[in-house]
Amino acid sequence: MVQLIEKRNTNYLPLFVLGSVGLQLVMLVVLFLQAGALSRISRQDAPTLVQMQDGQAIRVGTMGSRERTPETIRRFVNDTLVLMFNWSGSLPATTAEEASQPRSDPGLPIEVERGKRNIATASWQASFAFSEDFRQDFLKRVAELTPPGVFTGTSQVVMVINHVGSPEVVGEGRWKVAVVAHLYVFNDANALGQAIPFNREVFVEAVTAPAVPDGDTPLEQAIYSIRQTGLQIYAIRELEREDLK
Repeated sequence: MVQLIEKRNTNYLPLFVLGSVGLQLVMLVVLFLQAGALSRISRQDAPTLVQMQDGQAIRVGTMGSRERTPETIRRFVNDTLVLMFNWSGSLPATTAEEASQPRSDPGLPIEVERGKRNIATASWQASFAFSEDFRQDFLKRVAELTPPGVFTGTSQVVMVINHVGSPEVVGEGRWKVAVVAHLYVFNDANALGQAIPFNREVFVEAVTAPAVPDGDTPLEQAIYSIRQTGLQIYAIRELEREDLK
């Protein structure tokens, strides 16, 4: 009886071996199929068309996390400086109604060496495009430059950028950009405006672009949108050029 049971048990061994071999063959075929699919995907061109939520389609390209196109850098520098140094005495418009009927800007107080000075709300917004270790000191200098008449409606300052140079690489994910511009100061005593040269080298670095959360106030949305290019300014210094007069 014992011999009969042992004999019956040994009859399942070939079936077990055949099943194992068959399962391994199936797994091998699946691996070959996956390898073929990955090979085909790697030979395909990367998608370059992105559909936006509003239905607009834009073309994109692939690049490293710390790479930016020269035009992106130049536009970021131009837009940030214009927002920082345009002091109209009105709050930045966040709706169509505010654009047609701008509200007066009371300014925001900044501690300086001689007490407190106000800066324009637009300058405060633009400062979030600066690195945090550079932002505080730069805002103090902007506050000292801002005429008090901006907040009483008797003065206005407009930045006119004449030239934004091509970005020069100064490190991994870092560039410097030459900017040639003028600040025009208008007031009741000088309707023609006083032109103040503003020639600077602006140093820019790549950072991670923050996600814009839903449901925030228009002011918060404006601040988040400033950082959407994934860039920030970490230094500004005088531009030394012999051909500038």
